Amino acid sequence: MLSGEKSYRTISITLIADGLLFVLILFISVLSRSEAVLSEALYQLSDVASGGLLLYAIWSSLRPPDELHPFGYGLERFFWSFVSGVFVFSVNGAVSILSGVFDAFNGHRVSNIGWSVLVLLITVVTSMASLLYIMSRKRQMFDRKPDSIEQYHQGVRTVLLQDVMSIVSSCVAIGALGFVYYTGDNLYDSAAAVINGILLLITGIVLSAESRGLLIGRGVGRREMVRITRDLQTLPNVNRVRDIKTIYLGPESLLIVLRINFRDGLTTDQLEQSIDVVQGELARRMPELKHVIVEPES
Repeated sequence: MLSGEKSYRTISITLIADGLLFVLILFISVLSRSEAVLSEALYQLSDVASGGLLLYAIWSSLRPPDELHPFGYGLERFFWSFVSGVFVFSVNGAVSILSGVFDAFNGHRVSNIGWSVLVLLITVVTSMASLLYIMSRKRQMFDRKPDSIEQYHQGVRTVLLQDVMSIVSSCVAIGALGFVYYTGDNLYDSAAAVINGILLLITGIVLSAESRGLLIGRGVGRREMVRITRDLQTLPNVNRVRDIKTIYLGPESLLIVLRINFRDGLTTDQLEQSIDVVQGELARRMPELKHVIVEPES
């Protein structure tokens, strides 16, 4: 894999940070009885669970191909990201919304606002530091690599989204606690829990929607297909590229099937050499390409 080990290390670091933050925020939420802080604890719990699933997905996807899985286990990455979006974020988002609505109707009193704001500020600073670290690692991992590899490398993309949404949800909670402090109305605290629950649901929907597209067989984009066709038709003995089909078998594993019309009159050896040239050109231009099938026509 191009960056499986780097992704593993990056996600492991953020997972440890999220775990420590979850324990701290949960303690403060119990101490303060703040639904806004509890919603942030649920967000950190979602990050921890999602990070754990991603680590398992990376480990599982690195297994070598076998008789039952001749193309390898790369799709594990997409599947577990889908599970994370559908179940982890959606369930915690629903819990946060229901908790906020329940307390809005039944009433509650927030205490220890100062400690709550402090722990939320720590969360913002930690998430920003994690975001900067991930962006730095992202540049190292994907510098001078095709956009298609970065686009479908969900481990890093997922952590980036989680950090951004964590900062947003923390800011929502801080704002709500500020209104509670100055107005004495605890309804703002409940409203923040509902808003953060919605943010959790949005995060889950975005992650699951992207994974769904990859699980059902997304390939390279139309612009890339046109470029491949144009470049291949400049090669010796290639008259026309009749058809191209592609599918991602993992973040860094692409299968491509080509139907190519070669020049008439080629011998068997010349046709084999022409196919080798096509495969070599594709491998040079597309580092994520792992499987090439060429159906020749003459």
